[in-house]
Amino acid sequence: MSLKDLCIHRSELSSFQLVALPIHVVGLQSTSVVCHIRIFRSCFEQWPKFVMNLSQRKPRQDKLGQLVLITVLTMHSCYGKNILTLSAQAASSPSHYMVLSTITRGLVSHGHNVTLVSNDLKATVGFPNGTYSHTLFVKASYNQEDVEQLIEQIHGIAFDTTSGIRGVFNTFSEIFRLNYRSCLDVWEDTKTLHNLKKSHFDIVMVFPHSPCDVLIATYLETPFFVVVPSIRIPFFYEGLIGMPYPSSYVPFDVLGKFTDEMTFWQRTQNFFTPFLYDIVDYFANSYFYEIQKEFHVHPEMSIRELYSKASLWLAHVNDGNDFARPRTPNMIPVGGLVSRPAKPLSQELEDFVQSSGEHGIIVFTLGSGVSRIASEETASVFASVFKKLPQRVLWRHKGKIPGNLGENTKIKDWLPQNDLLGHPKTRLLIYHGGSNGVLESITHGVPMVIIPLVGDQYAHAVRVQSKGMGLMLDKSNISEESLTFVIQEVLNNPRYKERVQHYSDIHHDLPMTPLERAVYWIEHVMKFGDQHLRPRSADMSFIELYMIDVAVFLLFVLFIVLYIDFLVLKICYKCCCTPKSKLKTKNE
Repeated sequence: MSLKDLCIHRSELSSFQLVALPIHVVGLQSTSVVCHIRIFRSCFEQWPKFVMNLSQRKPRQDKLGQLVLITVLTMHSCYGKNILTLSAQAASSPSHYMVLSTITRGLVSHGHNVTLVSNDLKATVGFPNGTYSHTLFVKASYNQEDVEQLIEQIHGIAFDTTSGIRGVFNTFSEIFRLNYRSCLDVWEDTKTLHNLKKSHFDIVMVFPHSPCDVLIATYLETPFFVVVPSIRIPFFYEGLIGMPYPSSYVPFDVLGKFTDEMTFWQRTQNFFTPFLYDIVDYFANSYFYEIQKEFHVHPEMSIRELYSKASLWLAHVNDGNDFARPRTPNMIPVGGLVSRPAKPLSQELEDFVQSSGEHGIIVFTLGSGVSRIASEETASVFASVFKKLPQRVLWRHKGKIPGNLGENTKIKDWLPQNDLLGHPKTRLLIYHGGSNGVLESITHGVPMVIIPLVGDQYAHAVRVQSKGMGLMLDKSNISEESLTFVIQEVLNNPRYKERVQHYSDIHHDLPMTPLERAVYWIEHVMKFGDQHLRPRSADMSFIELYMIDVAVFLLFVLFIVLYIDFLVLKICYKCCCTPKSKLKTKNE
């Protein structure tokens, strides 16, 4: 029976059934607040009769009645909305979906109805039970072999220092191509599009690395919010949403060369970097322009311009993994979403950790995107260094086990990263620099050695090192000597532990958890809209925003004043400085 039917036929139900109704309503996660009120009113109208009947019921009924009574008394009114999230993108990082699914779990727990759109190949991967209410699947035109080939490419460039820019470009081109195919699958499924259109969603959750998401949100004419899983908006969309981005102290280079303290030449390079990424952004989004034209999704606007219409931006940053910078009211930092109190370890892992004694353990993982070190030589270097350490080492690795692996090192194909970082015996995290692990380390106060492999991992590494929470090791400089040095330095110098604990204390001192903050602002925007959060600068042209027209006008006025001064001085000069002989000649 639907919630509407429950409201219509409530008069036909007994007092006991009426009291039990709210339990079923909660399960439906209804969007009808009015119906909730009507049901509660009916419940309380029959309340005296229900309480009187409790004494006449059998023991089993008494227990059920008491349960219903407790449920009704502890229930609170909810404000449920229909929310759409998309997960059909073929090439995606599981760590990114950890951020998205954490938010959807929070929304579901608040009584909202979250619909997940994916394809039959991915299904609900990355979105466990409890993170969505309904699913819609489209038919995937790619297969698992395509995904596995892409994963092999990513593994290949992870520690490869010879492929250079070409190898990275080829890999990302394949990512863009595969994501375009998976996006087209959604648009070619007319039944799914029709169902989405008639569902009248209140808001759409959009992923910044998936242009398909913003195209669908725009097509549905539905407000949307963007969840940024890393340090900054991809390819520097700040200007389009009105956010200041002074190149004098906000580093733009996602390869992570700069901090917020730059030399003259670094600031010069930092100034021109966005123009380079404009070119990259153009090629990345060019795949999706055909979809814009074919389905008439505002083809006159660029993907960037579509993103700029977002009602809210949730950035997975906090004071620990980013530098202080100006933000607009519609940009909300929610760094540490996936961090949580540590759960007990399995008996196997707990025994291994406890056997480390006072030396503790080291956790080594390269994240969900790189599950193994493709180079056996590089893997052997790590194994050789680890076996000389007094600490025990837990290493996430799915590749061939090095022959020189020490007895103090345990290799697992998966590790409960957050729970290990929250263990009191964990002394160090050796990591590739993904945002989730960095924020988990900050949350639990564990110093780091960062070995960035690609993308924004370099930027995270620079921030960790510049803030004194650990050291960065370049993947092209990995040797037994260099690896031993950074590990021993971070382990034995208390400065790193003190600094990361400082930022951990800041993180825990906030009045709301990151998830509470994210859900609060999403609900806030659904209630009140976004106009009071959106700065006027988002709708101003470049010339207006930076007052270039005013500067030109003032220069013109200055030119006129100087020209008049010049004419006056010229006349004065002729009057006062003309030779007398010339005056006599003129008089004669």
